[in-house]
Amino acid sequence: MTDRVLDRIDRRVLGAIRLVDRATRNIILRPITVKAQTATLIRNRSSLYVITEVDGLDDHSCQFLEQPNSPLPGSVSVELEVSDPLNRYLPRTVSVTLPRVADSTDLDNSDSLFQPMDVMLYASSNAKVLNNWSTVRASVTRNDVSVGVVPVRGCLLRVVRDSDNAVLASGFSDERGEVLIIVPGVPITQFADDDGDDSPVTVSELEIRLEVSHGESAQWPVNPDLLESTHVAGLLQTKLFSLKTGRMEKTTIELT
Repeated sequence: MTDRVLDRIDRRVLGAIRLVDRATRNIILRPITVKAQTATLIRNRSSLYVITEVDGLDDHSCQFLEQPNSPLPGSVSVELEVSDPLNRYLPRTVSVTLPRVADSTDLDNSDSLFQPMDVMLYASSNAKVLNNWSTVRASVTRNDVSVGVVPVRGCLLRVVRDSDNAVLASGFSDERGEVLIIVPGVPITQFADDDGDDSPVTVSELEIRLEVSHGESAQWPVNPDLLESTHVAGLLQTKLFSLKTGRMEKTTIELT
């Protein structure tokens, strides 16, 4: 009988991302393309995209008992590009800072190696929409003095509930300037905000405002995390709408 020699392969992972639907907050379980010029990623059975190798972090991939002291946690930025083979979600970039904190006693730390980083994917203009969802479709354009009306990409649109300024949903324009914002969960009826004697007790429409911002950037795909973080500073327009369950609102936005 011949003795069998088993090869043992040990590999330390450097982090992981989890893809989440921006509108529904559901984890995306089907395969999505995630790539990076300076890193290697593997999709595991839990639909996590695990970072296994990064340029400049070779020591972190092979040391197990203790995390190397250099470079410091969060000092290396890796740019990932995410794209959907079915084109139901818009392509995007995301910046991941490494090394992650490898302290097993601090698992609740958002920068922990043991916590995957959630990355939101935004619906493309041809995404599937359920009948009971409220939606907003917009076309974003700009009048160029030399070529006329042109589409504007990378423009962030937020749906904000007027009564309490809560952000209900958001989306950004694609390379054709088209935007689809899905707003699930709009109730069929709800209590009215106005408590006057002649006001109805319940209403079937939700008053919202559509906020439009745009950061000047030629980069595509965009990083929507940056668009969201600079939205207030880059606010350009506001439009008022009433949302209703299952109804689609359409609008054209002309930037100056």
